[in-house]
Amino acid sequence: MGSVQIALDRELRIFTPIGTLGYGFSEEVYWSTMAEGVDAVILDSGSTDSGPAKLALGISTGTRKAYERDLGILVAGCHIYRKPLLIGWCFLSSNHLLENGPNIYAGSAGGDGSTRGVELFIGIIREIIAEKGYRPMKVLSIDAQIDKGLVRYQHSKGLVRPCGKAVPELQAQDIDDASIIVAQMGIEPWLKAMSEQPDFDIIVGGRSYDPSPYAAYCLFRGITSDLAIPYHMGKIMECGALCAVPKSREALAIVRQDSFDIRALDDQSRCTAVSVAAHTLYEKTRPDILTGPGGNLHLENTTYEELPDQKTVRVRGATFVPVKPGEYTVKLEAGRKSGFHSMFIGGFTDAILISQIDDFLARGTAYVKANLPYEFDIDWRIYGKDGTRTYGQLNRSPPWSFVPPEIGICCHVRASTQDEATNAAHMARIFCAHGPYRNQRATAGNFAMPFAPLDIPLGATSDFCIYHTMIVNDPSEHFPIHVANIHGENTAPTTPPEEVAGKRSSGSPTKGLLQGSETGKSVLSGLREPAPGHVFLADLAEVIRSKNAGPYELTFDVMFPNAQMANKVKDAGILTPSTIANLYDMSEDDVIACMWWDPAFAFKATIKRPIVSGGFFERDTYGSTQHMPLMLLEVPVGLKNGLNGVKI
Repeated sequence: MGSVQIALDRELRIFTPIGTLGYGFSEEVYWSTMAEGVDAVILDSGSTDSGPAKLALGISTGTRKAYERDLGILVAGCHIYRKPLLIGWCFLSSNHLLENGPNIYAGSAGGDGSTRGVELFIGIIREIIAEKGYRPMKVLSIDAQIDKGLVRYQHSKGLVRPCGKAVPELQAQDIDDASIIVAQMGIEPWLKAMSEQPDFDIIVGGRSYDPSPYAAYCLFRGITSDLAIPYHMGKIMECGALCAVPKSREALAIVRQDSFDIRALDDQSRCTAVSVAAHTLYEKTRPDILTGPGGNLHLENTTYEELPDQKTVRVRGATFVPVKPGEYTVKLEAGRKSGFHSMFIGGFTDAILISQIDDFLARGTAYVKANLPYEFDIDWRIYGKDGTRTYGQLNRSPPWSFVPPEIGICCHVRASTQDEATNAAHMARIFCAHGPYRNQRATAGNFAMPFAPLDIPLGATSDFCIYHTMIVNDPSEHFPIHVANIHGENTAPTTPPEEVAGKRSSGSPTKGLLQGSETGKSVLSGLREPAPGHVFLADLAEVIRSKNAGPYELTFDVMFPNAQMANKVKDAGILTPSTIANLYDMSEDDVIACMWWDPAFAFKATIKRPIVSGGFFERDTYGSTQHMPLMLLEVPVGLKNGLNGVKI
């Protein structure tokens, strides 16, 4: 690559204030950590987690105000400490090479990593420097938006392939429909930008593989003995201190040639060997092999050592296996507009109607279709179908002598125009308010409508159309680098704000919330009882969670408190592809991964999503609330004598 590299004679200290730029972080922790000394600040700024709207409609993950707040603090640190800042999918830095200060890096600017997102961040940074009177800064940007013509050509040559078993083959129409296409860059464009402009202050990167800014910076600074070290560090650090217990925001990595340390910076959080090992379960198809541009990161032989400070874990042993020559791929992502949508929400309290709600809503759909001449999709979303406790009805406060059941209804409609979608929603709401039903007694109206406007237009809707890998000849050729020398008056103070300088975080708001169940009681107590000789999986595991592993897959993590418990459940032989398929009503062929991950005392399963994330009929875009079937899984454990006396 012809890279300019700096000989490293010490450890690198890399600071991540938050897993996603725009989500907010502690100023106290930020300024204290900067004062203690770091080489770089690195943050992520994007994801496909929140669906296809960013790519399809040109909107950002966060608000401009949120980006302004976080970037304001980060650029202030760049001005004061002249330290590099790396923000995942955007990259900020200062004259570290000349003045021995850290740089700032960031990538996937704006959430989707498009040119629009990159330019948004550059504009905000330019405004901050001018408004605050900061010193002049050299700002680099790396574009990741890909020309459709290139994708069409590569597709015609058979060089574009689905990214995973759950993704369908790419069609020519998918390319035509895409609003824009971005490619997920590896380390090479980042390293090229640093090498060609070693006096940079800030780098704003387009769509990037999450650890790319971290790994590229480490290589640039001389961590060259083993690419697996910076890659593995980056895969953990890009989420901040999500790997801590309890999870928190700010994290520090200390990197050397043969190992790295991960440290939680919140006073109330700590990293443990299990919590750090478990992080490679999060949002991944499988935890042992992580695929990215240029190769696979293998974690089967990784070790995790808890250090005496009881906050830091030292990690060793990963290996990086590069792809064969001519097989380097980048992942393409794109979304398309798929119409317009509108909605309304409200509730039913009549028990007679609730008892026949499925039939009532089916007749509502038929009513709307009979009255409208155009095509539309309608999705009824029922919340609290079994009845929930209601408060505040008729301005009365609990307790009441009688509390009626209430269910919530969200009606979601999609059509080819906004007017058509809103009109269809309007007709559906009229049916909810006045439609008849068997044994009806209340004739003044069925539907409680809490908000106005009653029929709510939502604008354009979208779905994913490209999530594929494309073979490229040169890992950097499709990611142009731009240089902007931004003028600054250099009149701002060069000391941190007095009100936060030297202070630490007041603690995590989650402290005290992550406690186990009461002795002898199930965490699901009151819901139902398991069969004799069985225990709910929720009462054996410490963590049971679901999450997207990209927009086409849903992944589940079950983590146990120790190896003994994990091995007992493993020996029970109940966590199998067949069990997962039955729990989630699918074919075993759609169970993509089903395995145990011993370093984290954990079980992992990944399935094909029944509906692609963010699609019209989707009800959980992030995929984070699909864990209940696993929690209620009954595990045969023998004699149960209270939860703390489970004999297995």
